[in-house]
Amino acid sequence: MRTFNKLIFIGLSIVLTFYLAALAATTGAAEGFVKDEQTGEPILKAKITFVSAKSASIKLVSHSDKKGHFYRGGLTIGIYRITVEKENYMPSQSTVRISLGDAAKIEIKLKPFKGPPPITKKISTKAVSLLNEGKYEESIEKFTEAITEDPDNPIFYYYRGVAFEKTGDLDKAMEDYQKSVELKPDFILPTANIGKIYAKKREFEKAIEFYKEAVELGDQDATNYYNYGVCLMNLGKNEQAKEVLEKLISLDENYSDAFYQLGIIYIGLADSAKAKEFLQKFMDLDPENQKASIAKEILKSLNLP
Repeated sequence: MRTFNKLIFIGLSIVLTFYLAALAATTGAAEGFVKDEQTGEPILKAKITFVSAKSASIKLVSHSDKKGHFYRGGLTIGIYRITVEKENYMPSQSTVRISLGDAAKIEIKLKPFKGPPPITKKISTKAVSLLNEGKYEESIEKFTEAITEDPDNPIFYYYRGVAFEKTGDLDKAMEDYQKSVELKPDFILPTANIGKIYAKKREFEKAIEFYKEAVELGDQDATNYYNYGVCLMNLGKNEQAKEVLEKLISLDENYSDAFYQLGIIYIGLADSAKAKEFLQKFMDLDPENQKASIAKEILKSLNLP
């Protein structure tokens, strides 16, 4: 019996080892540091949330250690939106592409911000928890309660705006984002989100205004750069769009959709060689992309060697 149990254990160990090896071969990782923007000191216990761009249900959380370091393995390949939160700091968002091989490197700097009083903190902590659980209506109620206690806190308006946006109420979301920016003009997240809402409403001039402002404030979110560039393209401002999208691929050299849009821009600029270069790069990076069939037909029509 002992021999039999030993064989079962060995068999399970082999299966587990094989499974872990297979998992490692199909997933990637991200690591980096969270620091105070003003002092450069590491931030302990910052919460780092990874949400897949393909499916919001894929959500993983890590925390920074005493050196400000964090590591998150087991991430499926693709683009993730990263949200970093820590008490007494402004929240931050960015985008990272997870690939096979070496872990994606990230450095995050958070701006200090005086936190709410203890009673309000308890309410807002509950509100954020409800937001993260997808209980948006309840979250809105709690953030409204927190705002009543601390009406000059831009973070509360930002988060309530996120909750309103999740429910589809873009007008109320816009009001809260605007109030958040009014209270703290250098707050990147609501600034970019105002641009996003204007883009959804196809008010591209206004969207461009706020995306541009977010970039000037230091926004490094690749998705916001992409949306900024596409808004410019929708207004026929292709030279400006080209600059924005080229900046994007300097931030993320594997952002496939940016290469596609640059290919389209160069067709409009009558530069077939450049168009082919960017469209082929797009195909190489993301052959399963829904725009791949269009890119393939365009490449054929260019009829270049």
